[in-house]
Amino acid sequence: MPSVWGCFPAAARSRLNYVSNAAIDHWQKIGIIGGLGPLACANFYMRLVELTTAGSDQEHPEVLLLSSPAIPSRLDHLLSDGPSPVAQLQSVARRLQDAGAQLIAMPSVTTQAYYAEVSAAVDVPVVDMLQVVAAGLREAGVLRPALAATDGALKLGLLHRALVDAGLTPVYPDPATQRDIQECVEMVKSGRVQEASAQLRKAIEGPWTKPGDGVVVGCTDLSPLLPELPPRVHDVTRILGRAVLDLASAR
Repeated sequence: MPSVWGCFPAAARSRLNYVSNAAIDHWQKIGIIGGLGPLACANFYMRLVELTTAGSDQEHPEVLLLSSPAIPSRLDHLLSDGPSPVAQLQSVARRLQDAGAQLIAMPSVTTQAYYAEVSAAVDVPVVDMLQVVAAGLREAGVLRPALAATDGALKLGLLHRALVDAGLTPVYPDPATQRDIQECVEMVKSGRVQEASAQLRKAIEGPWTKPGDGVVVGCTDLSPLLPELPPRVHDVTRILGRAVLDLASAR
């Protein structure tokens, strides 16, 4: 498989602002592996739409989103003895490719644990979210990201390793704040979205972020809680969205 970043022109790799398609006469078709969870993937598609500067409906890229409830829990598999999601992830990726997708995104930090297996199952590029996020933060000048992520994401350490490998030094919440961040996900699942949004905003404004030079919403399950980002806050969903649009616009 070709390297995702090798598919980006040099100018695109250094650009993390809004993507304009004024001079683009062809978009590559974007495939999204959904259901990782469903709200996070729906939010990712919405960010793609918002990040595309278009004068009409016809100027947006073609997007194929397949949200499959058949994909087993990645956390159950990675942290306990749950069933492997690899076969289902590969199946969804192949179905997207067969439907015409020319590149594929998995908007889930945890699911990047299966990046190699999914990438090997198709003949089109699969965007490496961990690499994209680390590179995006560096290019935004964030070298000490204060990372707000779920308990599961922290235990797996996938994003932590990617950030450290890129020369970044993550900063983490105190235990009490981490409990508040994790509770936000549980509130979302029970329909208490507004309450969760207020609690997450309070958490990322806490004193634990002071040693950092930017705050990162480091889980796509948390991203929908901040439709408008406060100053100094970066969101992995938006970083992935910008990178995917850059790649889709590359000729």
